[in-house]
Amino acid sequence: MEAMEALSRTRVVLTRPSHPGNIGAAARAMKTMGLADLALVAPRHFPDPDATAMAAGAADVLAGARVFSTLEAALADCSLAVGFSAFWSTLAVMLHASPWHLGSAAAGAFGLAGAAGALAAPLAGRLADTRGPELVTRLGTGLAALSFLVMAAGVLLPAELQLWVIGLGAVGFDLGVQATLVSHQTIVYGLDGHARSRLNALLFTGMFIGMSSGAALGSLTLAQWGWTGVMLMSAASALAALAVRLWPARAAA
Repeated sequence: MEAMEALSRTRVVLTRPSHPGNIGAAARAMKTMGLADLALVAPRHFPDPDATAMAAGAADVLAGARVFSTLEAALADCSLAVGFSAFWSTLAVMLHASPWHLGSAAAGAFGLAGAAGALAAPLAGRLADTRGPELVTRLGTGLAALSFLVMAAGVLLPAELQLWVIGLGAVGFDLGVQATLVSHQTIVYGLDGHARSRLNALLFTGMFIGMSSGAALGSLTLAQWGWTGVMLMSAASALAALAVRLWPARAAA
């Protein structure tokens, strides 16, 4: 039973396979070994009749294969979601503490300010169409990182000004996150149409994992290092996402 569970959790990743027949042969070998989770990173030709022919008896494995443009692309939004969730999951606790002693309604007001970032979605979509989604993802993650760093430095200001900094920071990083999400969906829709739904599901699954992790890490960080620690951790997650988005460009140079 444990062996079967281990097999169900095993993923086979083929990076940049050049011949579709190799994909089909891998699917057939996986079927023989009881494996079913196949991931393809930037395949040159897929789907393809050669892959189907070589996957005789393993059509289900081939049909379930997930396609990624790059390994990095599947991870970037997950990292950015960590900081996003850390902020919102700890904001009410921070505002309730000294020197503000504000209730949950105050946190809700900041939520309305952050929601203004959703207005960036149409603009981000148009910019992704004209200038390419890679540029928008880098701008979005960069804006999110800058917003978190500004809020971290805001603790040096008087308490009244800190609230203004948090409000502006919420607008800034929410705008960055929304722009990045729209651009990642543009990237997904530009991939193979047969895998589009699975890739979109993977994108949002990664975001939910990042948000869950961010909520847990945010609570722990707030207890140990306070609000400044949460903002620095959130900035680090955004910078990690930015580094992931910049990596393909450096590799191609």
